[in-house]
Amino acid sequence: MRKSAILLILWCSLGLARPVEAIKVTPTIEPTPTIIVATVTPQTESIIDSANKTTIYRLESVLEKNRPGKWNGGNTIRKLETIAVDRGVAANTIVLLMLLPLIATLVSFLHYIVGLSGYGIFMPTMIAVAFLATGVLGGVVLFAMILVISLLSNWLLRKWKLHFWPARSINLLFISVGTFGLMVFSTYFRLFDISQISIFPILFTILLVEEFVRTQLTKSKNEAFKLTLGTLVLAIIGVAAMSVRQIQETVLLYPEVVLIVVLVINLVVGSYSGIRLTEIKRFKGAIRKKKTKKLVTSNK
Repeated sequence: MRKSAILLILWCSLGLARPVEAIKVTPTIEPTPTIIVATVTPQTESIIDSANKTTIYRLESVLEKNRPGKWNGGNTIRKLETIAVDRGVAANTIVLLMLLPLIATLVSFLHYIVGLSGYGIFMPTMIAVAFLATGVLGGVVLFAMILVISLLSNWLLRKWKLHFWPARSINLLFISVGTFGLMVFSTYFRLFDISQISIFPILFTILLVEEFVRTQLTKSKNEAFKLTLGTLVLAIIGVAAMSVRQIQETVLLYPEVVLIVVLVINLVVGSYSGIRLTEIKRFKGAIRKKKTKKLVTSNK
């Protein structure tokens, strides 16, 4: 038994001591991932560029190239602009804020000197900002559509004799659905595209339509059309001025000068007591009579 046990142990040890055959392992070389480096070119496009419109440009590079020197009191706003941009504030937002009083001054000048009237001073300014996002053609089409929907809904809801606020809520429902349809419809045409605009231009346009409806109810249709047309004309002139790149760079690089110019113009226009340019034809007969009366009294 002992011999058989010893032989069994020797046999097992010899069997375990056999050389192990090497397994050939073929290394699999995985392809290294290709790293695509995106080259970022400086953006010279406008911030709001729907249907290739020129609006508020990206002026961070302009501000970087013309950094102000040491603070001397006269460049306070300029220094604050640089600090704000360095901390992440968009330069186009600063430009838009600086353009608002300038456009309001332009509207005030056109109202008191030229004679163009609209719904106050803030409404044409807000519509001009809205036209920056929609474009003049898109803004006019949007306004016309909202106006037609508002007039039709008022005509239909008048038969139901609803209270004012529920009626206006239903009117806003129609306007929302119609605006959404126009946004989808505009994507098929190249003339205007309002599919990418935010809610604020739409709200400004709705406010203008509300002013039109209110004036129509309180005064007359002719007065409402006159004030609305005047507001649109003032807004178009304002957006044309706001879209000029040189004006945007000026208000960004020389904000103190712009504020002084705005203040001086408003002081001059605020004390103007002469006749408006559009009223010269209307009062031409009275002006001639006054001149002849002065000549007669001077000859005597």
